[in-house]
Amino acid sequence: MELVSKQLTQKENLDVAHHNTILSQLLSLIPRHDFERLERKHSSGRQPRIFTRWSQFVCLA
Repeated sequence: MELVSKQLTQKENLDVAHHNTILSQLLSLIPRHDFERLERKHSSGRQPRIFTRWSQFVCLA
């Protein structure tokens, strides 16, 4: 019985490890290629200093 409970605990740990975060689920609604297309269209020509525009968007989200 103890072996079965250990196996269930390991399976539960694996299930939890594969859940998406809420942020990940929200970002999946925004196609990355559409974001990059809009970025190219509305770009001011300046390169970002530290963060990419996508990274900055994720931080703000």
